[in-house]
Amino acid sequence: MDIRKISLSDQLAFLDFEDELLEDKRHNPFVEWWPVEDFEDFVMRSDMSDIKQSGQHNPTYTRYFAFVEGAIAGFVICFWEMTHPDCLKLGHIGYIVAPSFRHQGVAQSLIAFALKQYRSLGIDSVLVVAHEKNNPSRRLIEKLGGQLLALEMVNHLGRNLETARYELQGASLKYDE
Repeated sequence: MDIRKISLSDQLAFLDFEDELLEDKRHNPFVEWWPVEDFEDFVMRSDMSDIKQSGQHNPTYTRYFAFVEGAIAGFVICFWEMTHPDCLKLGHIGYIVAPSFRHQGVAQSLIAFALKQYRSLGIDSVLVVAHEKNNPSRRLIEKLGGQLLALEMVNHLGRNLETARYELQGASLKYDE
């Protein structure tokens, strides 16, 4: 598995990944994905989000994609503004795995990779949020040492979501694959 940022040369793999997610979204309430209208713009915005802007302590976010034999298996997004209200409500790490790659350790590898990125910046505590009823995601977070902080209702994009907010900290950030 190769985990890296996306580039324009990944368009075909991305379109396959997106098709799989959009199909899954039709019957899986935990899939948060919207069609990307302009892949070139998506890549450009991903690149720009990884550059620290004036007045920021850190870049906004970085997306890392997991590639397996040329196919995109999933991605993780690291939100770097640790005290931003959205990060405190929705977490510092977000991830999704294509249905055809689930139950193969992809999410675990992506989170482990993200945790290494945070550790490299001296950040030893991150928040990870899952839908309260998304048991596979919650089990994974707990397996990685996540401590449940709260079960709460949050408003995200005009929708009220029942969430489980976890903290991964200090010794919990030890998982390496």
